[in-house]
Amino acid sequence: MEEEIDLRAYIEVLLKYWYWIVGLAVLAAVAAFVFTSLQPATYEARSVVIITAPRYQMQFDERFETQLGVPAYKAFPTLATSDGVLQAVVEAYSPSPASGIEKWTLTTLRRMVAATSEGDPSLVILTVTSRSPEDAAGIANVWADTLVVRGSALYGQGEADAAFFEAQAQEAQVALERAESALVDFQARNQISILGAKLDSLRQAQADYLGQQRSIGYIIQDVEGLGAQLAEQAADQSASLADSLTALLLQIKAFNAGSATPVQLQVDGNASIADKSPAEQRAFLESLVATLRAKSAEIDGRLAELEPQILSSQRDLQAITVESDRLTRTRELARDTYMTLARKLEEARISAQEENGTLHVGSHAAVPEEPVGPSRLFSTAIAGMAGLMVGGIVAFVAEFWRSKETLTERVSPALKTG
Repeated sequence: MEEEIDLRAYIEVLLKYWYWIVGLAVLAAVAAFVFTSLQPATYEARSVVIITAPRYQMQFDERFETQLGVPAYKAFPTLATSDGVLQAVVEAYSPSPASGIEKWTLTTLRRMVAATSEGDPSLVILTVTSRSPEDAAGIANVWADTLVVRGSALYGQGEADAAFFEAQAQEAQVALERAESALVDFQARNQISILGAKLDSLRQAQADYLGQQRSIGYIIQDVEGLGAQLAEQAADQSASLADSLTALLLQIKAFNAGSATPVQLQVDGNASIADKSPAEQRAFLESLVATLRAKSAEIDGRLAELEPQILSSQRDLQAITVESDRLTRTRELARDTYMTLARKLEEARISAQEENGTLHVGSHAAVPEEPVGPSRLFSTAIAGMAGLMVGGIVAFVAEFWRSKETLTERVSPALKTG
């Protein structure tokens, strides 16, 4: 069975030493009251900084998008108590003698301030305690203004961004002027149209020669066909009128091949054109074929001369076209870069002048009228409770030693008798 705890023994001890317990409690309460009464009053001032998303987001160029958004809320209380922000407050504010501050340093200020969000991450509440109510409010307000300036510089577009884009725009303008100057110099020696006209002329000459050669080939075929027809006729009779006219027409076509102006032949009605024998006609046709072949060989030579000229002209035209395209692309790229940076510079300048940033002072601190400490009643009550606890412990310790001494006195005579 579990052993039962008898509380009566403990109550008897407390009742037995009640005067010690009450005395220590009263003594502790009086001491706490006197101590807190002697301490100077402290005042608390609070400023509120609000974190908001940017109201406007300008974008003059879709290719250069500015990513604006609300930064990490948890960073701002830490930023508020950072050395950089607090040191700026130390440099910007001088406390009065009423504050009781002997040495105004970063360590001194750090003991006086606290930054919390109090459950709302979009708020940063800056709390300052000081012996002087004016200094408490003044430090809180300077602290809030410093935090807004530092946070806006970190998370918004300010003068630094405008200066950066201005420098980049100036470099882009110099590059654009250089590219435009190079393109102007190129136009002074641009032979694209000349080389194009030359190449077109060479290609047209080549096409004409090929057309002549094709026509000569057809004529040779016709002449050889007529010669084969004449070879079948008797050698002792004259060639027919039709064969003679055909030979004459083939001769005319041979003269017209390659000629810009066709040859026109007028035949006298009284003249005879069929007075040649078939052998004479064949001999004439053979000489005509030889002439046509010689002309075809001459055209082959001219075509052979044209080929390297055409290839060289194509190479020169392509080279100068590539250079023109390269200079044009360089100019276009430089112009696009300059225009993009110019738009971004204007956007940064407007954003730098905008008052609606990421951080705003929601409320400046007013001079506190009532002190927040030291709290005499609270300190007295805590000290009294502590005195009661200490008195109870002392009572139990005293009862323990008294019981031990009584037990010793009873045991010692028994030991001597034994």
